[in-house]
Amino acid sequence: MSEHRCFRFAYALPYREDRKRFPFQMRDTDAATFLLRGVEERGYRLEEVIINYPSPGPDLVPFDDSFLTESDLILLTTRPPMHDTHIGDRKSIARSHTTLEDKLFKGPLARHFAFLARSEVRLTDGTAGIAPEIAKRQSSIYRQNGGATYHSYGSPVTREWRHFKKAAPLTAAFLVYAEHAWPGGPALLAAFGMGGTETLVWCHQLGNRLQHLLFSTSFAMAELRNPLLAARPTTSAFANAWEADILGFAEPKPRSGPRRAA
Repeated sequence: MSEHRCFRFAYALPYREDRKRFPFQMRDTDAATFLLRGVEERGYRLEEVIINYPSPGPDLVPFDDSFLTESDLILLTTRPPMHDTHIGDRKSIARSHTTLEDKLFKGPLARHFAFLARSEVRLTDGTAGIAPEIAKRQSSIYRQNGGATYHSYGSPVTREWRHFKKAAPLTAAFLVYAEHAWPGGPALLAAFGMGGTETLVWCHQLGNRLQHLLFSTSFAMAELRNPLLAARPTTSAFANAWEADILGFAEPKPRSGPRRAA
């Protein structure tokens, strides 16, 4: 079976302004490694890493994406910082403000996220309508200390909210797939939680027991429950103990992309 190219869309780790930044200092590398298991099953191979160095914006940095074809895949395993600069969260991710990033943010990701920052997520009305449990969590607020757990969530339609006065071991995770990120462009597969550990757990499970969700739905939302294991597990197998409750997903569409390997 012919192979198709996969390009990881990577964001830089936090850094000190007085230190040199190196291209290996990227976020969520291990999460991407686990997700690549399912990606390779679909006939993609990792080609290169697209590095998103921070840029202050708002002017866009030109990025020549002409090398990306409709048979390629962009893989994103970091929460996209679509609105981090708007809200100024302490644990924000710096945008690159490249024209490619802007194309992804305003295209396939904007179809599902009306607002997306470290502390707050608002799903679009269409995405909230996928399933009742997703609608109940159309707007969600997250803690920034002690893990990315819920602070509260609710529906702007029903105005029903659930508040967590004390930190509970619950958080959300998301999966987005677009067969074409733009007309004639590559596919986009994005999987992330609200923090680094949550993203690792979600991608670990997607790459193992939840592979059936990959490439089969344009959007899925899960609720992760942390069983409060030791703070320093010795292997990534700790992710198997987390519970992932799939709250809903968009109806599968016929696949026209690369076929599963025999």
